[in-house]
Amino acid sequence: MKKFQTILSVTIVAILTSFVLYSCEDDDICTDEGEVPRMVADIYYNIDKTTKLEDSIFYWAYVLKDSIPTGTSKDTILIDQGFVNMKSSFAAPIRNNKKKEIYYTVARGRDVPIKDNNNIVIRIIPAIKDRLILKYDTIGNAYTSKACGFGLTFKGVDVKLVTKTANGAGNWIKNIETVNTEIKDGSTTIIKLFADERN
Repeated sequence: MKKFQTILSVTIVAILTSFVLYSCEDDDICTDEGEVPRMVADIYYNIDKTTKLEDSIFYWAYVLKDSIPTGTSKDTILIDQGFVNMKSSFAAPIRNNKKKEIYYTVARGRDVPIKDNNNIVIRIIPAIKDRLILKYDTIGNAYTSKACGFGLTFKGVDVKLVTKTANGAGNWIKNIETVNTEIKDGSTTIIKLFADERN
């Protein structure tokens, strides 16, 4: 009889445990991948404009300060920096601000230090860089997930290449095309960059 009670107790515990585990849901986790609004750029060869160009890209994202303290000259705040290694796209953040503009510096590779025979840096060859300015008209809210709730969306997005002249060719990015005007997350391509191949 005791053996039967032990088997029955173990069976009941096993059934209850499986029921509890089965009824649990996976938690949604808010991450930078898809939940945080990002300006996604795909890079193409400037020659044929259809073949993706893989390269090492470094980026810095800035917004203007709402007010500039007396005695300072820096009028921007760095909100993020990052890089991708031999990829054909990158995703830089976008942040709500009074001016409704985000400034991106995009570099093809790193600065190259030139050293002498004693391994001392004598000069630095700066990486080729270009400047992009993203402007948006309005912001809204969109549902992202149960855990993350509603997040900001940016509407009326337009991105310009302004390295040399407004809407002109840059140093290595020769042309730009805005393909989506609303940023909801970090999964949709917003712009196409058409760039020169590295020599």
